[in-house]
Amino acid sequence: MHTQTVENWQHSHQFSVSNPKGEQRTKYVLILTAITMVAEIISGSIFGSMALLADGWQMAGRWLADGYPCRRFFNHYLCLPL
Repeated sequence: MHTQTVENWQHSHQFSVSNPKGEQRTKYVLILTAITMVAEIISGSIFGSMALLADGWQMAGRWLADGYPCRRFFNHYLCLPL
């Protein structure tokens, strides 16, 4: 009855492609973000700038929520040999 099979429409779901150069660049971005974040929080506290302080804490929240855990997750769970 049907002449086509499902195999023609299937694809691999293995997304753990290693990219060492990209991982190194991500590490640099996370380090630069952390340094900038600390500098903004310290300078905002010293000079009484609410804008710098708020931006520094916002960067801290984003770095903790997005950058660091995602990088740890991808390195630990998706880069394992299958």
